[in-house]
Amino acid sequence: MEKGAARYFAYWGKARMQEGASQLYHLLVFHALDVAACGAELLRLPRFSLAPLAAELGWPLRIVEKIFIWFLALHDLGKFARAFQNLAPGLSTDLVSPDQTKRYLRRHDTLGWLLWQERAACLGASLPDPVHGFWAAWVQTAVGHHGMPPQETAGGGLLPLQLHTFYLPEDMDAAVAFANAVAPFLLPSDIPVPGRAQRQTLLRHAWRLAGLAVLADWLGSNQEHFRYCVHPQDLSAYWCEVAQPAAARAVRLAGLSDQAVSPWQGSQALFPYLVSSTPLQRYAEIVPLAQGPQLFLLEDVTGAGKTEAAMMLAHRLMAAGHAHGIYFALPSMATANQIYRRTAAMYRRLYQAGTVPSLVLSHGARQLVDDFWRSVLEPQAHDDDFGYGREESSASAQCSAWLADNRKKALLADMGVGTVDQALLAVLPARHQALRLLGLSGKVLLVDEVHAYDPYMHTLLCRLLTAHARQGGSVLLLSATLPTGMRAELIAAFQVGCGREGAEPAADTRYPLATHVHAEVSTHACATRPQLVRKVAVAPFHAEQAAVERVIAEARAGRCICWIRNTVDDARHAFIALQAHLPEPSLALFHSRFAMGDRLAIEAAALDRFGKASTAAQRRGRVLIATQVVEQSLDLDFDIMISDLAPIDLLIQRAGRLQRHARHGDGEPATDGCERRPAPPLYLLCPENTDTPASDWYAALFPKARHVYPDVGKLWLTQRALLAAGHIVSPGGPGEDGAVRSLVEAVYGAEADSIPDALQPATQEREGKDMAAVSQAHFNALNLERGYCTDSSRHWYEDTQTPTRLGDETCEIYLAREEGGGLVPFVAASDFPWEHAAVRVRAGTVGTLSDCWQAKFGPAIDALRKRHRLLADPALVLPLAWEDGRWVGYCERNGKAQRIEYDDVLGLQV
Repeated sequence: MEKGAARYFAYWGKARMQEGASQLYHLLVFHALDVAACGAELLRLPRFSLAPLAAELGWPLRIVEKIFIWFLALHDLGKFARAFQNLAPGLSTDLVSPDQTKRYLRRHDTLGWLLWQERAACLGASLPDPVHGFWAAWVQTAVGHHGMPPQETAGGGLLPLQLHTFYLPEDMDAAVAFANAVAPFLLPSDIPVPGRAQRQTLLRHAWRLAGLAVLADWLGSNQEHFRYCVHPQDLSAYWCEVAQPAAARAVRLAGLSDQAVSPWQGSQALFPYLVSSTPLQRYAEIVPLAQGPQLFLLEDVTGAGKTEAAMMLAHRLMAAGHAHGIYFALPSMATANQIYRRTAAMYRRLYQAGTVPSLVLSHGARQLVDDFWRSVLEPQAHDDDFGYGREESSASAQCSAWLADNRKKALLADMGVGTVDQALLAVLPARHQALRLLGLSGKVLLVDEVHAYDPYMHTLLCRLLTAHARQGGSVLLLSATLPTGMRAELIAAFQVGCGREGAEPAADTRYPLATHVHAEVSTHACATRPQLVRKVAVAPFHAEQAAVERVIAEARAGRCICWIRNTVDDARHAFIALQAHLPEPSLALFHSRFAMGDRLAIEAAALDRFGKASTAAQRRGRVLIATQVVEQSLDLDFDIMISDLAPIDLLIQRAGRLQRHARHGDGEPATDGCERRPAPPLYLLCPENTDTPASDWYAALFPKARHVYPDVGKLWLTQRALLAAGHIVSPGGPGEDGAVRSLVEAVYGAEADSIPDALQPATQEREGKDMAAVSQAHFNALNLERGYCTDSSRHWYEDTQTPTRLGDETCEIYLAREEGGGLVPFVAASDFPWEHAAVRVRAGTVGTLSDCWQAKFGPAIDALRKRHRLLADPALVLPLAWEDGRWVGYCERNGKAQRIEYDDVLGLQV
């Protein structure tokens, strides 16, 4: 170290143990300035502006931005601790010497928070009233840059830790000296004195500051732009000559810049194929937009063009400056796939020519279109930063791992398409939650099939609507079958976020209906285009064999059929029963227990054979046996539909796939929009209709499905309403028998009929669990009012461990096979092969590898885990071997052997 150089130059901030590297470490003070410079560059982008915080504080934006940048420079205060420096001893004699009495027992983010709590007056000497809680709340957003707040006790106070346990006196002095050395060129001299009101304001905005800190730290840890520097130099010179130019380059190349939105020029500019708009789409084109955050709730029948109407509204909001992008939140992977395909064909029209907006699909199927920017931030080429311990990765390692998971990346893309789970994690105590919330800010949150969520997810969705409205975000909600009570709760949650809690708006039972929530709540009843007005008769079957015989007869008559079953096992059972009667090419099985690559292939084949453009030759005699994966958002059209008894909203959705598009009698598309096929009924496999059902009324026919839909009372009300009406009228008028709204309210409304005594216990048990689920959601959700601190939740978790769904915990099994002396992905794929080999199953379905299988494949699995981060513990890698004409693997669960089979026709069988 140069003679006379400040003591803060004796601490490393980034290090690598790579042999032959020109530099083994990057000085802590330089890394701190790298990150601060990245934060300064991010603030230049409108999507990351701190103007709302400045406005609420009543402070000039210039001052707020400079304070943010200075605190970012302190984000790694905890690395001054000798306990941290001991993690990489012997890097250089120019660095502080190890001290084995200082053990690294707490993460460096918590150590930084500890230092501020004990030395705030010295560290913040350039701040007015440095010990004020306002500054403590701000520093937590900076030191908690690894995705979670620094650790505290449950009461919000400091952990019972002592500085001298981790720091030597010279370490604390170095940290204070650095904070004061950068203050003259980072902090303004005219900072106002904060008060209690300003602290409360800061707590509400702390999540945004924390998300920016995470992003700035990742950008500032990229060795492509910030080369390791071991030689001391003047800090202000490094800031101006090295950190700022490198940060400008890093942010520019990250793909985070706002893309210029194209002006709204009407629906045909966005969707050239629209010859004429539906009534709902006409509403979306002409409804006056309000100022500030606003919510649109669009309720209409299946096929009414809700997605196009929502995109029109989203584009209008973007063109008016209310948003810069969209996140599509869907209930399932299949719906996300479908919306992704539709969005990929048109999303560039939302932006001006010459722009390069990013579009990302946010689940395991991560193939990205070749002709647009493949990612928001690419994983770094030099991902060799030294990690800080078993549970603490370096920033660049976290960055690469995080960005390898597109489910998270979608929230930073201009256009993200994924499951609603990824958005719900923004209001749960999950690592990187603040970055998810930041990614949603400035976007239109578009939630499809909003009726499809259970009480737990619905409650979390309401929390998300409140949080999104608070950060100025607008929301579009779509549904075909939304109960009025649920609608009222969604509207109220958004109003809370807008600070407009008030009287509940009067219920409007008209249907179809568009609701606009801003300073006021306005509703507009829409007509339905004539082609969608129809009456579908309901014909019951009371025995499974009758349904099998109907499928065979209709297929032999040349019609295409879908039978939607409520469980994978029931779907597989029906498929096997039909194999003996129908030729193999005409029969397909589609459920969730296929490897991703096979599932995507089956989905693509279904869209090809039964989609809007399918021809008579493609459809003739085809049969699809499926589970719930086809009932939402997939644009499929069947001549004949059979369904197991399910809740009324799902049956209405399923009926929407029956003769969805106009066709000639032979199945060819009818370009004139006139349906010429004979009108078939919706065949319903259900128990006998009775006013005095036994307690096993449903379970006797559906022994497995009773676990999927345990509220037997609601199922009885569903069957009673359907068979009493004898048909589904779409959309139907107010109070009309069989009308969509009437059917939904007959099951879920306050005036629904009473449930028979024998079914009451099951219904009461379900209602109790639903109330518990709502309580669990309130318990799990973050208390955002408390700011970015551990006191906002009792527990913080890794994002993979935080429940977005209750009772539906799943895990992924990665299927492998032997090849060339090692293991390779079971499903061949050039891109993301292990993701394509993954099967999602209910947690606990499969145990651990059996002893014999572990002995045979253990070393090969260990080798895979070292090469592929995705396969690291606790991921289950299941090798399959060819035995007796089948691919099999062996596991043990609760002391019992498990034989697991897989093939691309039936899927995974346990």
